[in-house]
Amino acid sequence: MNFFEKLKEYEGMTSGLLRIKRFLSIFKNPQDKIKILHIAGTNGKGSCASFIAEVLKFSGYKTGLYTSPHLVDIEERIKINGKNINQNVLQGYSQKYLKKALDCKLSYFEYLTALSFIYFEKQKVDIAVIETGLGGRLDATNIIKNPLVCIITSISKDHQDILGKTVSKIAFEKSGIIKKGSVVVCGKLQKTAIDVIKNKSKNNTIKLYQKDFRASNSKVNLRCQKFDYVSKSLYLKGLQEKLLGKHQIVNACVAVCALEFLLKNGLKKINSRNIKNGLQSVSWPARFEIKKVTISDRSFKVVLDGAHNEEGLKAFLNTYKQLGFARSKKVFIFAAMKEKNYKFMVKKIAPFVKEIVLPKVNNSRAVSTDILKEEFLKYIDKSSICTVDSVKNALNVTRDKRIVICVGSLYLAGEILANIQ
Repeated sequence: MNFFEKLKEYEGMTSGLLRIKRFLSIFKNPQDKIKILHIAGTNGKGSCASFIAEVLKFSGYKTGLYTSPHLVDIEERIKINGKNINQNVLQGYSQKYLKKALDCKLSYFEYLTALSFIYFEKQKVDIAVIETGLGGRLDATNIIKNPLVCIITSISKDHQDILGKTVSKIAFEKSGIIKKGSVVVCGKLQKTAIDVIKNKSKNNTIKLYQKDFRASNSKVNLRCQKFDYVSKSLYLKGLQEKLLGKHQIVNACVAVCALEFLLKNGLKKINSRNIKNGLQSVSWPARFEIKKVTISDRSFKVVLDGAHNEEGLKAFLNTYKQLGFARSKKVFIFAAMKEKNYKFMVKKIAPFVKEIVLPKVNNSRAVSTDILKEEFLKYIDKSSICTVDSVKNALNVTRDKRIVICVGSLYLAGEILANIQ
């Protein structure tokens, strides 16, 4: 895996599709030989992709899934029927095509995206669910020409230095995955974002599904949540999922709407039973995940959430309050990346914090613990703030607590998972 070890994901990142187009043309464009659902969005796209992929798997279709970033192992990004690509297989692919990748000057993400298409085509998947990396219009995944369905889960402010400062500009970038004649399914989007998508539809004859479906009778506990799915042509009662939070019900409904379209257009093995089984089988790490951890004979619960932008943090806090965690202040482990609005995140979580532990994260883009400490000092007493030199030590100093909340970055979440595994 030398290429991916040497080149980090955000190093050498340049927008545009020319490099990956050139590379994949050498292999006769495997992405054009696969049936694909293409998913963009600020938040929720990974969960939505996983819901769809699991239902398709339960329906008997050989299903590829490509997501990013990974939390612990790079193989997590490329799956068939829920199983990660074998480490040796990925290493073999990356070495086999490395010279051509270097000739085409592919970035980390471009190369991994290209390898996923090659792998899925060679494995003869029936269908693949592809998540964008960043944005949409200029994202490496956007070499997809004729997606069966385009999905935009949510649009809010994130990666503003790349995608633009306003919701309308970000919507323009994410709606770039929409092709002429596309079917488009959207989650709960702001009016300004929907207006951008509708404007695009004038010239592309798209079919837009946004208010055509909803959830009703939702109920939640610490293990799962239940709801009914309602659309103009389908009513599914008693759906269940393990992912927690109202936003995950929205993601599940977006997924079911897309599956409805697939059912109407040839994928006849999709039915209510397979939808129910698929949704309730989904596990998606670090999305309000509650784990029991034991360190040195001390057991405690960790609530792990990769919320790393404004919309994600609001969804996390809504779930946090909905499930009763906010009744008393808790111990938090927090980290954030420099390009994120970490000042906003600090301000929002501070009222819920009894003690805060700030670990050094193994990522050059992470905000230093000293800077985060200064931010928390605006809201929390100095005696309640602890800085440590690693995520492992953050877990060690919190092991005597009953519940520990970890939030702020998927990279933090990944290190937490790697340590507790």
